Amino acid sequence: MVTINNDNNSDSEVASVIDNIKLLIDRYNQKKIQRKYAKTKLILYAKTAGFKNNIYRKQAWDLIIDTPSYDYSIDQNLIESHEYYGQIKMDVIRTLKRFPPNYSDSERSDLQDELILIITKVLLKHEELHYYQGYHDISLTFLLVLGEKLSLPVIDSITMSHLKYFMEPTMEKTRDSLAYLMPLINCVNSECAEYMERGGTGHVIFALPWFITWYSHVLDDLSVILRLYDLFIVSHYLMPIYVAAEIVNYYADEVLSKNCEMSCLHQYLSYLPTEIDENTWEEIIKRALYLFENHPPDTLENLNHEWKIKCEYIEHSSNKFITRQTFNKNNNYYNHQSLSKKPSILSRVAFWGVTIAIGGLAIYVWNQAQLLDSSKYISLGDFLNQFYPT
Repeated sequence: MVTINNDNNSDSEVASVIDNIKLLIDRYNQKKIQRKYAKTKLILYAKTAGFKNNIYRKQAWDLIIDTPSYDYSIDQNLIESHEYYGQIKMDVIRTLKRFPPNYSDSERSDLQDELILIITKVLLKHEELHYYQGYHDISLTFLLVLGEKLSLPVIDSITMSHLKYFMEPTMEKTRDSLAYLMPLINCVNSECAEYMERGGTGHVIFALPWFITWYSHVLDDLSVILRLYDLFIVSHYLMPIYVAAEIVNYYADEVLSKNCEMSCLHQYLSYLPTEIDENTWEEIIKRALYLFENHPPDTLENLNHEWKIKCEYIEHSSNKFITRQTFNKNNNYYNHQSLSKKPSILSRVAFWGVTIAIGGLAIYVWNQAQLLDSSKYISLGDFLNQFYPT
């Protein structure tokens, strides 16, 4: 079994964090400090700095996450007969881009076989859960760090604490959670939020893959993915939404410089995380933690209510047009974009093309491996109605 160690940064700050984490884990292993104290300190590091080095990340995750005592031994025939087994296998085979380049073909194949077993065993234990495409991305990340033996109980625990909301029979909980994104953007940058709403991206479909895969499906840099996982495993399950809000807020000026139409804004926002460097990610995480502290989950319904009132105002506002100058890379004025309350038909056609493509990611929540029970299928129309009710 191969695990990874992607720590190539040797600056003094990183070295200091690693030394402190190492000392903390060593003291815990030597029983010189209590688990509760060690866990509290590690949670703080997970939020503010991350674990930097996968040698210590592996030990820290195992210490932080409370795992169940359970015998996961299951007959192979039972695994292969599971209703989702075929879809899981197909999805896992398509995960080649998620593996570090130093993995051989045989190592990748072994890990893929292990991943299929892990996911199926979790679903067999929790029969109420429904597999969705994206769950395999999250599970693979844990497998790469922890190895097969440790990752199975950890994935089980994280599934029940953070991911079960994505694995319900309907998409209602996921939709409602994703709907908090615009209110969070609005409470920090109301101009950007209004611009997005007028541009037709207020339903934030662009952020769906970010949320349900913990960004692992949209990012290629494993070190960034792991830094986000450090944060997410010790935070409320909505923390990826707070991070998404601060991504948009951080790049609000760029958002406001785009044409206020669905196709343009949606395309830019969809690929925005891939353009962020590690230092900027740290700033975004810092801001997300501050946003969470000042607007915790129990306040989100109030923010959502305020946002809905604002959306009604936008919809019925007599100020149907906003003029905003846009500039090219050389800061030369090249266009006045007239921003209507409702985007053009052409923009809507382009947007829905992108939305349908991304919708394929989430629609697997119900459709994969449902050959035994066709009543569980959801049509594309039904899927879109979850986000765009008539």
